[in-house]
Amino acid sequence: MAYYPYTNVQLLLLISFIINLMMMTNASSFEPNVTKSFEPEVTEIFVSNLPQNTTPLKVHCQSQDDDLGVRTLKVNEKFDFSFRLNFWGDTHFYCAFVWGLNNNAFDVFFKRKSPCRFKFPMKDIYCTWLVKDSGIYFARTRDPNPSPGDFRFAYPWL
Repeated sequence: MAYYPYTNVQLLLLISFIINLMMMTNASSFEPNVTKSFEPEVTEIFVSNLPQNTTPLKVHCQSQDDDLGVRTLKVNEKFDFSFRLNFWGDTHFYCAFVWGLNNNAFDVFFKRKSPCRFKFPMKDIYCTWLVKDSGIYFARTRDPNPSPGDFRFAYPWL
């Protein structure tokens, strides 16, 4: 019978150590190629469709965790941001709009309480807010460029 310097347990520990060492070495350079989550992406788009030679539109959007700052939009300019629902499904974004003496503030995304809502989304969704002198209009589509017929009146100026 041949002599082995290692017992079975020692050999198993040595092999386990070598495998772990190799995994740790590879882990330091591992970059996962995950480009999409299981949750669909929601994109909020704000477009100024106000009259020419008018005061710029100011849009201030935020959530409990993120303040996106005040954006100033001239005629035909747009601003957008995207997000995915949080684990609990209570993602909440609200925005304030100011145009001269006109203003309004409301939830742009919150559960089932805002126009940009859905029950069980399977694909990405685009919520476009078109700001006009007559009020604020809304379109919810799967296309980032909704047609004029997709828009519905949502909120008046206050």
